[in-house]
Amino acid sequence: MAILGRVTNRAAPALRATALAGTALLLSGCAVFSPVQTDYDYEPADGVSFTITGLDLRNLAVVVPAEGGTGTIVGQAVNRATSAVDVTFAVDGATAPATVAVPAGSGTSLTGDGGRVEIPGIPAPPGSTVQLTVTTDEAGANVVRVPVLPNIGYYSDLTDSP
Repeated sequence: MAILGRVTNRAAPALRATALAGTALLLSGCAVFSPVQTDYDYEPADGVSFTITGLDLRNLAVVVPAEGGTGTIVGQAVNRATSAVDVTFAVDGATAPATVAVPAGSGTSLTGDGGRVEIPGIPAPPGSTVQLTVTTDEAGANVVRVPVLPNIGYYSDLTDSP
């Protein structure tokens, strides 16, 4: 019995070191099985992206102070065509559509120097989504669901307060 006790006492530090090394090895391998976030497409903005023939629409959203108020379309329109494009935005249930001209080969902010793209009577409150119809002569009518955002933070100067 005395021999067994001595062997166990001598083996204990080696067993502890082996267990610690094995645990470290297992834990360091956890990242191998975790997906890399940059391998997946996602919208890194408040709005949604949408591509139609000759035109890329990026970060599209509607900013509105309250349900029934005038909404401002935010985002960027990138015209890849060789001629200017008139883009009409309409929201289901809103009072009237809005049109903006996007010069050839350019990226135009929808809230930039050319004025705002405003649609009166947005039928949804901030925090919801609306169906936005984007129409051009070349691509026809195309539908996308976009978020409705409140006019707070960096959107506070886009619409009148409720």
